Amino acid sequence: KKLTTSLNVIKSKKKKKEILKITENISKFKNPIESQKELLILNKKNKDSSKSVLTNRIKKDFFEGSKSTLAFNPIAKDYEFSFEILKDPTGKIYTNGEYEDFYNLTLDKFNNLRNLMRKRPEVLSANNINSILRLTNKVEVSTIGIVKEIRKTKNGNYFLTLEDTTSLINVIIRKDSENQDNVKIAERTLHDQMIYVKGTYNPGERGKKGIVFCNYISKIDIPRDYEPNKSIDPLSIALISDTHIGSKEFEEKLWNRFTALLNGKIGNKNQRERAGKIKYLIINGDLVDGIGVYPNQKYDLTISDIYEQYKKATEILSEVPDYIKIFYSSGNHEPVRNALPRPAVPKKYSKELRNNGIKCLGNPSVVQTHNVNTLVFHGDSMFDINMLIPGLENNKPVETMKELLKCRHLAPIYGKKTQIAPTNKDWLVIDKIPDIFHTGHLHINGMGSYNKILLTNSGCFQSQTEFMKSLGIQPTPGILSIVDLDTLNGIQLDLKASF
Repeated sequence: KKLTTSLNVIKSKKKKKEILKITENISKFKNPIESQKELLILNKKNKDSSKSVLTNRIKKDFFEGSKSTLAFNPIAKDYEFSFEILKDPTGKIYTNGEYEDFYNLTLDKFNNLRNLMRKRPEVLSANNINSILRLTNKVEVSTIGIVKEIRKTKNGNYFLTLEDTTSLINVIIRKDSENQDNVKIAERTLHDQMIYVKGTYNPGERGKKGIVFCNYISKIDIPRDYEPNKSIDPLSIALISDTHIGSKEFEEKLWNRFTALLNGKIGNKNQRERAGKIKYLIINGDLVDGIGVYPNQKYDLTISDIYEQYKKATEILSEVPDYIKIFYSSGNHEPVRNALPRPAVPKKYSKELRNNGIKCLGNPSVVQTHNVNTLVFHGDSMFDINMLIPGLENNKPVETMKELLKCRHLAPIYGKKTQIAPTNKDWLVIDKIPDIFHTGHLHINGMGSYNKILLTNSGCFQSQTEFMKSLGIQPTPGILSIVDLDTLNGIQLDLKASF
């Protein structure tokens, strides 16, 4: 009877507001299959274009509503939280900025990297540089040191100066058929990295310093036999960054899709099952757009007050189910110092986030969830690395992440655009091998692996700004990284195209 009434309304071509009553009638149908058939009939019989658009909208609203009524039983809800913060610089990074602080930072970096290098079997016999310089005959030697200088000669050879706590020594890597692998490594070696070299030492004559003619070079790297930790529980972790709440370019529609997915309101069966396994969410910096971060930023803001930006952030994060634990690490847009390492966002800004159970962390940090360790680094140094190493590009973040792992440092070169605070401890050394390595900052998604470590750069929830255009950045907003903790398999779910 109700359907007949609705059809008569269309036949008589009454006002559009009467047609809207169809929505109420259809929503009361108890049989969704019959409802679908009736909607198709409506569209077929309705020849008027404006009415066709209207009934298409009704059909869209109905089917979206029917999706939300499907049963959603998230498995993650059945598990208790099991996490530990293994590394967080907050409250431990005070510095006076004096010469002694810079010296202590450099010495701590050297000692930590040397200890990591000495875990490689071939490095155990390495000598300190001063003991090599005292030799008077040609002999095979090996040593480890920080790269003080590296340059390519006009003949294509590489000239390096290595430094340890005892002295300096020069090294030549010749460009010949026997040294091809060594030259490739030298091409991707930067100042301030630690390397191991082996070769023939030629003592100096007539007051000249000796030199090592290298036949083998290596970085600290990740052992090829490394076995990552895995969870016994069938849960997963979602990894995001760079939401930039407060920006005109904040993609709130994509964010709403994200939270709708977490709540089981959208997605096919497979997507909803995967969403139901998410137990943890890591936000790797730039949750808000901040104030005065770059020139003329005020023209790119919809929310120009930092407290209001955090109020909005609290509001939208409240849509995440309460059985999902959220970790929030600071980035370069947060109201904290720009130099690395960064502390967590102060309580005066993040009070409501903390009251809602969100764990605020400094950057970098390491979070253990169900036995799996995730290294969280916003990624500030990645632009520097991409400019200095041939072949690296901003749109291929995984390759840059591999280089950071090879040298076991998150900002291996000092003095470029990445600001590093002179703290007594070098928090940027990758002393413990992570199971998941998570970066952001570039606004470009990427996922891969390196020696069984899952790598992901989590993209953003912000479309291209004028500032990004000036840097040549084409962002990839709305792509969600999800990693299964029991297998370390990862996927990238495109919220723009998947629903």
